[in-house]
Amino acid sequence: MLWFYTRGEEDLELVTRYDSRTAEYVLTVFWADGHHQEERFTAGSQFRARLLELEGRLAADRWAIDGPPKFFAE
Repeated sequence: MLWFYTRGEEDLELVTRYDSRTAEYVLTVFWADGHHQEERFTAGSQFRARLLELEGRLAADRWAIDGPPKFFAE
């Protein structure tokens, strides 16, 4: 899934997916400054907890979701 966030003139993308090759949940953030951050989790509970933590951080930093999430096929 792909989420878009905005804050003023800035935007970022948050991508979540399951890597069946490695049996890992993957969270990737493409930050507004151009760098990206990828995190991998073997446990779904850890992945969900990290996603909730990141969503809270983005909200505290005044990032707003820009539309519904997009689904994509690998």
